Amino acid sequence: MKQTVTIETENVAILQLLRNLAAMSLVKFVPETPSQDDLLLARLNEVYSREDSSLDPSLMMAQIEAIGEENW
Repeated sequence: MKQTVTIETENVAILQLLRNLAAMSLVKFVPETPSQDDLLLARLNEVYSREDSSLDPSLMMAQIEAIGEENW
């Protein structure tokens, strides 16, 4: 009976190895699909490549006056 358990254990190990190899080969050959974060970042980069993202100078001065002198 020990021999049967050993053979079954070896078969399970071989099947796990084959499954892992198959999964690795799929990862290598299937193109990665972009995540939602990647899509959002790409869209933001596209928008900010055309649009200025700096603050209006008067708004920036109002913000500085509201905060006051503060050391970080």
